[in-house]
Amino acid sequence: MELGLKGKSVIVTGGGSNIGRSIVLAFAREGANVVSAEMDASQGQKVIDQADALKAGGRTVLVQTDVTKLDSVQAMVKKTMAEFGGLDVLVNNVGWTFDRMFMEKPREEWQKEIDVNYWSFLNCTRTVLDHFVEKKAGVVVSMGSDAGRMGEFREAVYGGMKGAIIATTKAVAREVGRYGIRLNVVCPGVTVPAKTDDFGENSLW
Repeated sequence: MELGLKGKSVIVTGGGSNIGRSIVLAFAREGANVVSAEMDASQGQKVIDQADALKAGGRTVLVQTDVTKLDSVQAMVKKTMAEFGGLDVLVNNVGWTFDRMFMEKPREEWQKEIDVNYWSFLNCTRTVLDHFVEKKAGVVVSMGSDAGRMGEFREAVYGGMKGAIIATTKAVAREVGRYGIRLNVVCPGVTVPAKTDDFGENSLW
């Protein structure tokens, strides 16, 4: 299907596993140039190899990134710009939760869910906006969740962070829409990988 993405430059966070893997491959099939910002280099490279095998005309590159750290994100975006000469789309895909009753969750799990789900979104979105404002164009697509829209059993903190992504996206869209920048959130339900090769032991997806 021709979606007008050929030659576009895209960042996908958590591109090595599950939903992120499918997003990377979907862009690659359209001939886009894709950076997979992934912590798990081994799993990430598997997806890069799969994307390259499509031979659809674009290039796919792995940039090992800790999206919870602003300096790591800034370095990744800088490398993307150098590699592809610009950026058109950011997909905030990375996410993590461990299903557990709220009263049973240790604070360390709260913190990881906040860092991985919300700080990653803030770091990546803020970093690309300067470029998008300058070029007066750009798209940010962030993965929300049904848990963020209506709450979900055993996913209280995770759902809270996904709800925060929804609210922040709406607010930022109002601020930067005048520059031709579009921000949207997609809210899937539970997505189970088809096979174990679709995710890595150390991946955030």
